[in-house]
Amino acid sequence: MSASSIGAGRAGGYARYLDGRTIAPEQGDYYLTPDGELTEAPGRWLSDPETLARLGIDPDAPVAGADFIALMEGRHPGSGGWLRPAGADGSRGGGIDVTFSAPKSVSVVWALGDPWQREQIEAAHAKAVERSMEYLKDRVPVVRRRYSGQVVEEQAKDVIATAYRHTTARGVSGAQAPDPQLHTHVVISGAVREDDRIVAVASRPVFRGLREVGAFYRSALAQELAGEGYPIEQGTGKDGKYFEIAGVPVGLRDAFSNRHREIAKAAERFRARHGRAPERGEIRDIALENRRAKDLSTRGDLQRVWARTGDRHGFGADEAVHLVGAPLPASPERSIEERIEARLVEREAVFDAGLLRAVAMEQTAGELGPEDALGVTRAMVGERRILTLEGGRMTTL
Repeated sequence: MSASSIGAGRAGGYARYLDGRTIAPEQGDYYLTPDGELTEAPGRWLSDPETLARLGIDPDAPVAGADFIALMEGRHPGSGGWLRPAGADGSRGGGIDVTFSAPKSVSVVWALGDPWQREQIEAAHAKAVERSMEYLKDRVPVVRRRYSGQVVEEQAKDVIATAYRHTTARGVSGAQAPDPQLHTHVVISGAVREDDRIVAVASRPVFRGLREVGAFYRSALAQELAGEGYPIEQGTGKDGKYFEIAGVPVGLRDAFSNRHREIAKAAERFRARHGRAPERGEIRDIALENRRAKDLSTRGDLQRVWARTGDRHGFGADEAVHLVGAPLPASPERSIEERIEARLVEREAVFDAGLLRAVAMEQTAGELGPEDALGVTRAMVGERRILTLEGGRMTTL
């Protein structure tokens, strides 16, 4: 999961949808064509019906380009009046793009499986994104208010958010076609306070909560996929934070990760030039600087290239179908609580509640749903396996 801030001045650029076969590379050329035509997948509203009614928007209709631009600029889509006040410098922030990206094996099965599997995986991904946005609203204080000179962060009553699903990664030099990568961009352009006032979204709490909300998304996605019969492999990737569908060849996952390798190489060049690793904001800049427009390709072109890659690794539609109902990987030897404790204190003895929740969801993907994983953390605190210290910090017994 990743996030980036979008300035209000770039709202028009961010209102152009890129479906993998059009326009030139620019930051933000993602969502609608220049004329506002919906192409690959219609944008969906993720706000409460009451919020959309205030904005004069039909919650069941796809996102219109003009409405998207108005909200990014802080205006009412119908009247054009300002919805939220300007900041101290007179500007109005556009919003935040929060991107939920499925593990590579999920994208591989989506790309090479039968049509019914594609629909099944898209539905599981969409449900996981919706659940994660509800979690973000409940957990992440995206509203900043000032009381007697003190700035306080609070949860929003609702957020103004639109979701756009994409299915390919950016193309890289020398590749025949972009890799399959199922992901959804959720653009949050405003927040509704408890007093019903619409305000700008505070970006820092969103950035701080990325790991926790990302862990919730992957846990919810694993739960949805496991419910459809897919075997889930836990503890994959860096620091064991991720999951994969068991049975998808590792070599094939790597073959469809060209974009990831390109960014990694750019980060190595940064390290060689500056003598240090890039920080979070610099990593985002590297990713944007090295993006190429998705190549001019039809879906048939993509499928033929993807199928040839799958054939080289012995994986195609038949193998994808046979994953459903396949035997589950062996269960971990240690208990859930022991796994959570071990991961929490790998590097430091003290952590915060957000990390506790994130690790619990990461360590139980496909085994427990996110709500049940969070229940485990509450029990661990209640049983004093996890101790609360001064200042809200925590440690293990």
